[in-house]
Amino acid sequence: MGYFAESFAELYNADGWIDMGMYIGAGSSMPGWYTVIASVMLVAILVKGNNDEQDHYK
Repeated sequence: MGYFAESFAELYNADGWIDMGMYIGAGSSMPGWYTVIASVMLVAILVKGNNDEQDHYK
């Protein structure tokens, strides 16, 4: 994913948090799972909105 850290613990040093992007599981399958979860939520919201809009005009 382009992050230099192998784990979440490496993003913290004695001076505080390292200034970099949010750790989302670089080197694991988590970014893919987050994408799947977001896609399912998007489709569910679109279906619900479409059904509500159709019910409005009945």
